[in-house]
Amino acid sequence: MGIGNKLKSLTKKEKVVISCIAAVIVVAAAVICFAVFRNNMLANTMRLLRIQGTVNLEDSKGVTKPVMENLRFQSGDALITGADGLASIGMDDTKIVTLQNDSRAEFRKRRKQLELKLTKGAVFFNVTEKLKEDEKFEIKTSTMTAGIRGTSGIVYYDSKDDFRESVMVTDGEVTVSATNPKDNVTRSVKVSGGQKVQVYFYENDNLHDSVEFKLTDITEDDFTGFMLGWIADNDDLLTRMSNYLDWDKDKLRNILRGIADGSIVPEPTSATTTTVPETTTSETTTAPTEPSETTPPPETTKPAKKVTKKPVKKVTKAPVRKKKKKKTSSEPKVPSGYTKVVWGKTYDGHKVYIVGKNLDSDEPTFLGYSKGWKSLTYDYSTVGGYRYVLMFMMGNTTYYVEYLQSLSDGGIIG
Repeated sequence: MGIGNKLKSLTKKEKVVISCIAAVIVVAAAVICFAVFRNNMLANTMRLLRIQGTVNLEDSKGVTKPVMENLRFQSGDALITGADGLASIGMDDTKIVTLQNDSRAEFRKRRKQLELKLTKGAVFFNVTEKLKEDEKFEIKTSTMTAGIRGTSGIVYYDSKDDFRESVMVTDGEVTVSATNPKDNVTRSVKVSGGQKVQVYFYENDNLHDSVEFKLTDITEDDFTGFMLGWIADNDDLLTRMSNYLDWDKDKLRNILRGIADGSIVPEPTSATTTTVPETTTSETTTAPTEPSETTPPPETTKPAKKVTKKPVKKVTKAPVRKKKKKKTSSEPKVPSGYTKVVWGKTYDGHKVYIVGKNLDSDEPTFLGYSKGWKSLTYDYSTVGGYRYVLMFMMGNTTYYVEYLQSLSDGGIIG
């Protein structure tokens, strides 16, 4: 008996029951599809929480348009604030950034990988929960990257110092890396809550390293120029900041509110005399008293040469050469059964070696070399082939490298 004949033989009550079951199945399928679509959309979108003054959105095609609160925008969009503008953005539930006035920032988000590129002005970041191992949040400028794991602070171009790229950490700890555009040398430094760091680059200078960091304690004067009055109403953030700054909570609240409305003008503090060697990484052993790209006054030039010239020759050059030899050590052996995928490419000043096997299969295996071969995790999506995103650790930093595996010949293209 065919299906049609079976349906005809059913009673009216049986037909109604079958119709109801079919309707429930259709609705359930629709709900599941919507949930999947919504989750995928939220994973790649960010939301405007608050705007003030002039704020515009620039999409990936360069089209600019005004914005409104609760607007969701896509990865690849940029926000631009005017002289009176301010914009708070929820990157997700625990990561909020506030773009200051006269600023521009581009946003990138791919699942749990967040990136904000600041091209002008300043941005305040506030991460309320420590990031998980598989999460990454970075704020970048043209030559500097701040790796944020659960803290607050400001990344900015310092208008008081020729728009030098700087980071101010108001609680927690941030790892700051900088690359000299002249010779591609990269250095890193950890900045703790209550400190700020500025990056200095040198070229063919016997008195300085290629990349140097100047660390100083945050003062009241450092908050001028930023629109931070709203922090006074965020009690949790205010508590965290006052603990790391070692300031009275009410004093900090009054400073932020006073600076915001202009009723308090902090008195300038004397310049910090901390030398670069005490605040930089172990790789930097030179001792400039005040690094600067500008020409120093004539009366300070000669003493600086007399004091630092001999120590630089005796202490700095030998250790740096030794470290360079370690970085350029012999290549590792390719494990049996594996093929070179990434071989000797440089990322952040480090040589990277990655091998793989079963590359033509749906489940390839990848290994990365870091004091021995270690298994790498990866993700992929189908875009005219398989695009693999390989994740590897180098020190305390997680890196992601993308490769395309062609379906036609199985070749790996870096």
